[in-house]
Amino acid sequence: MRISTPTPPLKLKQASAVLRVPPKELQNLAQFGVVKPRKSNGTYVFDAELLLAAKIALTLKACLGANRKVLTKFARAFQVFGEQRGGVYPESFVFKCALSDSVESIRLEIPIRSLADQIQNDMGRADLYRDLPRGRKRPGWKDEFLAAISEAAVDMGGVSEAEILSSVRASRRSRSAPEITIEQGR
Repeated sequence: MRISTPTPPLKLKQASAVLRVPPKELQNLAQFGVVKPRKSNGTYVFDAELLLAAKIALTLKACLGANRKVLTKFARAFQVFGEQRGGVYPESFVFKCALSDSVESIRLEIPIRSLADQIQNDMGRADLYRDLPRGRKRPGWKDEFLAAISEAAVDMGGVSEAEILSSVRASRRSRSAPEITIEQGR
């Protein structure tokens, strides 16, 4: 499986929208060296493989509560794995973690295909965060904003405020602690 690269590469806010995380969380991953995006004119730029590495790091952080040093080691191992395979990835792969030589390693299976599919499906979210100049708003921004809101309202149809609040609450409830299961070993 080869990961398709977004064209053009995504900036921080666009990448965070695709990964469905706050921009600050992705910025922290970049600033602490967990992932190393290119910089273009002082702006972080993300390609497809870097998005996948960030997705893996964010997933491990959410599931394991791993700290920055551990996440950095996982991200480096993933990048080396990708470089060795020429950017072609299997359906899934297994991280092996051992604290010392005397302790048997822990195995973490990462489903690359499903994480890459999630990123690919959410790539359209990048368009929501167009690159706008800093400072003063450009002429006509209010009219564009109101037109976009009016178009969204028409698309939503007859959705009531109570239905919207109910949907938001259900979405927030679904973000619970990760499910941990045990499978029988060999």
